[in-house]
Amino acid sequence: MAVLEDAKILLDIKENDEELIKKLNIIIGNAGKQVLSYLPSGTTEIPQALEYIVCELAVARFNRIGNEGMTSFSQEGESITYSNGNDISPYLPAIQAWNQQQNDNTRGVVRFI
Repeated sequence: MAVLEDAKILLDIKENDEELIKKLNIIIGNAGKQVLSYLPSGTTEIPQALEYIVCELAVARFNRIGNEGMTSFSQEGESITYSNGNDISPYLPAIQAWNQQQNDNTRGVVRFI
C-alpha cells in the first residue's frame, strides 16, 4: 500500500523497525475506516484520489501516541497543542467533492427512439 510507504517516509521510520511499523499499520487501518465512513455505502476501498487523507490522518495520529487527549502542554519554551476537534474535519470538503464527482459521473441521459 502506497499509504504505508508514504507515512514511513514522513515519519522517518526505518524498514527494520517492526514495532513502529505494526503500530503504523493499525493507525492506517483505522484512518482508512474513518475515511470510508464518509464515502457512499458499499464503498470497500479508499479511492486513490483520497489516499493522501488516510496518510495525513495516520501521520497526525502517530505523532500523538502517548499524548492522547492532550489539549495543551508547555515546558521550557516548547508548547504543544492538539485540537479537541475531529482530525478529519479539514478533509471533509475534499471527501464531499469526491462524492459529488461520483454522483455526477453516474448521471446520464437515456433516449428512446
